[in-house]
Order: sequence, then C-alpha cells, then structure tokens
Amino acid sequence: MANLAWLKPARNKRGATTLIAAALAAPLALAAADARAQQPPIKIGVIVPTSGTFTANGEDALAGMRMYFDEIGNEIAGRKIQLIVEDDQGKPDVGLTKARKLVESDKVQMLAGFVSSAVTLAVSEYARDKKIPMIINADGGANELTIPGPLFNPTLVRFSQNGRTPSAAAAAFIYKQGWRKVATITSDFAGGFDTIGGFAQAFCKLGGTITQEQYPPLTTNDYGPYITNLDRSAEAVVTFLPGAGGLRFVKQFVELGLKDKYPMMDIFGQAVYEPNLPQLGDAALGIYSTLHYTPMIKTPENERFVKAYVERNKRLPSDNGPDGWAGAKGIAEAAKAVGGKVEDTEKFIAAMKGVKFASAKGDLSVDKYGQVIQAMYVRRTEKAGNDYVNVPIASYENVDQFWPFSLEEFESYKYRYAELKGSTTNCAKVLEKK
Repeated sequence: MANLAWLKPARNKRGATTLIAAALAAPLALAAADARAQQPPIKIGVIVPTSGTFTANGEDALAGMRMYFDEIGNEIAGRKIQLIVEDDQGKPDVGLTKARKLVESDKVQMLAGFVSSAVTLAVSEYARDKKIPMIINADGGANELTIPGPLFNPTLVRFSQNGRTPSAAAAAFIYKQGWRKVATITSDFAGGFDTIGGFAQAFCKLGGTITQEQYPPLTTNDYGPYITNLDRSAEAVVTFLPGAGGLRFVKQFVELGLKDKYPMMDIFGQAVYEPNLPQLGDAALGIYSTLHYTPMIKTPENERFVKAYVERNKRLPSDNGPDGWAGAKGIAEAAKAVGGKVEDTEKFIAAMKGVKFASAKGDLSVDKYGQVIQAMYVRRTEKAGNDYVNVPIASYENVDQFWPFSLEEFESYKYRYAELKGSTTNCAKVLEKK
C-alpha cells in the first residue's frame, strides 16, 4: 500500500483517520461515477407519421413525449434517454420496415408512438415475435391488441385509447339525447371498423338503430356524394373521418345545408381536431365529439400542461400531446421501478402495467392486459373570445376497454368489428352471441 503518513496532521488522530478514509474513498467514488457515465442510453424507437394524412397527429404525440423527457432531464435511473424517430407515412409496410430497422440496426430497447391502427397492427406482430416492448402513446386504437385472443400482444402497453371506448361513450350520450336512429360515415380502414363496430355494438345494446353506413376511402377529397346520399330518416349523423377527411366533410356538410338539420357526433373528435378549428371557424360550432381529452379540462394538471405546451409549440394540444406525455411518463416510471434495467422485458412490462399517475387527461392506470383506464369526455365545439374550443359537457370516469360491458359479455359476441362492415344496420347480427 502507498505511504499515507503525509496525510496525518500532528496530534490529531481522528482527523488523520478521516483524511485517510476520504483518500481511499475518492477513487471508489470516481469509479462509481465513471460507471454511471458509461451506462448505455435507453434507446426508444418512435414510429409516428411525420408526413402524409396523419402528420399532425404524429407531430403532437412526439411533442408530448419530448416535453415529458425534457422535464426529467432526459435521464432515467442514471441512463440517458435517446429517441430515434422514424416516419411511417401512415403506411403499414413502411411502419414495419422502420420497426425492423430500429430493433435490428439501431438496437432500441422498445418501440413507441403509433398513430394509424393499420401500422400498429403490422408492427405489433413483429414486436410480439421479437419480444420487444411496444408502447402505444398516439392514436393507434386497434382494439384486439389488448384483448385476450389471437392478436393479443403481452409486451404491449397502451396509454392513448383503443378504438371502441370513445365510440361507446358516443353511443351512451346520443341515446341519452333521445336520438334513436343515426346514419354513420366512417373512413374505410382498420381503425374505422374498430370505431364504428364499437359504436354499433353499444348503440344497439341500448336500443338504438343505425339506418345507414357509408365507408369513404381515407383519401377522399369530395364528400358531396356521401352527404347527398345521407339517409333523411336519420335523427343524427355519426362520423369517424381522421386526417384531412373530417375537415373536408364538415365544410361540405355546411355548404350543402345539412348541418342545421342533423346533429353531428364526431367520434374521436377528428373533424373538430384542434388544428382544424381555426380553419373551420363557425362551421364547427355545436358539433359534438367524444374523446379522452380536451385542452378545456379544468384541472391543475391540465392547465399546467396546456400552458407549457402552448409556450413550447405555439398551439393548443390535441389529444395526441397528452398521450405522448403519458406514454413517456409510463416508460419512465416503469424504468425507475426496475432500476433502469429495461432490457428485462418481462419485469419492465409488468412494472408499466402497475403504474398509476395523474395527467392532463385525468387519473390514469393500466389493466392487466396493457390497456389504459381513464375518463371519456363528451365535448361540444364553442367559441371563446376569438378562439374555437371543445368544451367538455359530460364525462364517464374510469372507463376500461370493455365498458360498458364486462369482459365476459364482451367476449360472448360472435363477430369481430371488422366482420360487421356492411352489417351494422342489422342489430340482430351486431349483438349475435357465439
């Protein structure tokens, strides 16, 4: 051992002992600090559309994720956070290619984001096979990924919403208003079938009837033929038209003089999506929508979130902003619970399924299948000063993914939602049991 006598002051044995201990501890502390500095980053592969139809949704989710990680200094349990962002363009084949690149080349420990249900379904199969944690914190609402069955993914956790819960809330609200016959107009893709199937099942169960169903393609520019073809016996119109579709539909609905004749329920608030409201102006007034968020929620958590989001992004958040934030917090809370060892997929996913926290959306928890439990809000578009906003007028608290059914009742129905396309006008088939 090196000679440490030079550290010993005259007539102070206690001080000498302290100095000697400090001298010995210093290299150990430096080694520990060096070990922490050398820990590899937590790499999160983020797959969202930053081009194409769903660009605004993807950008908001990404903004929410970055907000939260910036709040915690971009570090979890001594490991830096590294986001690697890929554009899926809203296309399943592109999304799957990007997932493979992120996992096999970039060596990410998890995948996050996901807006399009079709992209979400494509990537989930790959993630399940690779046992890669998959965190949905954008609009990817494919119901069956968190429901026992052939598409269930045990390594997936969703912090946004599934396709059917905003639909079930819409059915409950519409029926309470006394509207018994409605016409539906839904984009022709996987997310559309999940959404309108969930609505049909809940509405039929209550005693309502869908008198007409129409499925325009996602790329539709002219909704005139669909609006002209609208069943005039309907008491209200129910829509799910994501991307630019909702904006176009409302403009043409007003131009053709039908908005004042038929109340409109916009499931997921896609037509009255916050970035659309300045363009729609008065055309949006009075439209109902259902979703798990609105920037007009009056809670301290939401008011803080909206203020920070607007300061950072110069616009009001849509639901994707707090979804992105919530997913990031869920990742961080689970990573802390496992001491930063996110590579232990089983423990990391189990920890994520146990998180509970308050958010801009309200109080959140996760069920044993990986689906978020949260409030659903009914909103109405109103004018506040010079701005157009979605004001909450009713809410359903602690909505789980099977609401208003139990898991047993939900599983007793014979048809998957995609199989009901073209048959939602037949409530007997919609509610047929196995």
